[in-house]
Amino acid sequence: MPRLKFWSRSRGFTLIELLVVIAIIAILIGLLLPAVQKVREAAARIQSMNNLKQMSLALHNCNDTYSKLPPSVGWFPGDPSTNWGSAQWGAPAAHGTLQYFILPFIEGDNSYKNTGWASWQNADVIKSYISPADPTLPASNLTWGNRGATSYASNWYVFGSGGWDGSSAAIPRTFVDGTSNTIVWGERYCICGSLQHIWSEDGQGSGPGSNGYAPAFWDLNLPQLKPSPAQCNQNLLQSPFSGGVLVGLGDGSVRSVSTGVSQTTWQNAIIPNDGNPLGNDW
Repeated sequence: MPRLKFWSRSRGFTLIELLVVIAIIAILIGLLLPAVQKVREAAARIQSMNNLKQMSLALHNCNDTYSKLPPSVGWFPGDPSTNWGSAQWGAPAAHGTLQYFILPFIEGDNSYKNTGWASWQNADVIKSYISPADPTLPASNLTWGNRGATSYASNWYVFGSGGWDGSSAAIPRTFVDGTSNTIVWGERYCICGSLQHIWSEDGQGSGPGSNGYAPAFWDLNLPQLKPSPAQCNQNLLQSPFSGGVLVGLGDGSVRSVSTGVSQTTWQNAIIPNDGNPLGNDW
C-alpha cells in the first residue's frame, strides 16, 4: 500500500521575535558582566595577597640568614670590600634596594646572583612585585628605563637607608610595637603622574635621606582607595580595590586595612617604635 508523505515548511523567526531574543541575550550579558568582574577582582586580590605574603615572609628568612634586615635602599649586608664606582665589583651587587636583597628568598636567586655593581642594573620583571589589579601597569610590565615595574612599596620608617654598615633594622629588635602591629609593605600604583616606579631603583622620587632611590613610602597620611590614574597622589599609597588597602605586616601576615581606619591608627601602624597601641578600628 503506498505511503503518503506530508511535507511541512518550518516557520522562521519574524523580525520582532529576533529582536526580542537579542534583547534577552543583551540583558543576560548585562547581568553576567558584574559577576565576572567581581570574580576577576577577587582573583587579582588573592594574587596580590600572595605576593605580599611572600615578600613579608622573605624578610624573616633574610633576617634569619643575616641577623638583620636590608634597608629600603643602601648597602647590605655590610661594608663592601671595594669602594663605590669600582669596575671590579662582582655579583651579587653590594648596593641596592630592599626588593633586590630579598630576591633569593622569593625564588629569585638567579636574578640576584646575575646582578653586578648595583641593583639598578637589573631590568628583570619580577612577578611577585606586580599586582595584577594595578590599573597603571604597562602591558610589558616595564616602566622607565625599560626595567621591571613594582606595585608595592616598603615602609621607610621600618627599613630606612643603609650606610656602610648596612641596615639597622632587625626582627624583633627594632619592631618595638610588635611585628603584628607594624606595616612593612603597602600597595602603590606603579605609575602615578610623572612617577614610574621600578623595584630595583626609584630615582624619580624624593624623600628623606637617599629615599629618592628607594621603592618605599614615607608619607603618614591615609592611602587612596581605587583612585583613577588621574587622581593618583604621588605622596600616598594607592589600593586598586575599593574595600581597603592590602598591607604586609612584620609577622608575615597580610591584611586589608578598611576604609574606616583613622589617621591616628594608620600612622601608628606605620611607625614601628612609637609605643602607641593600635585603635579598635584596626
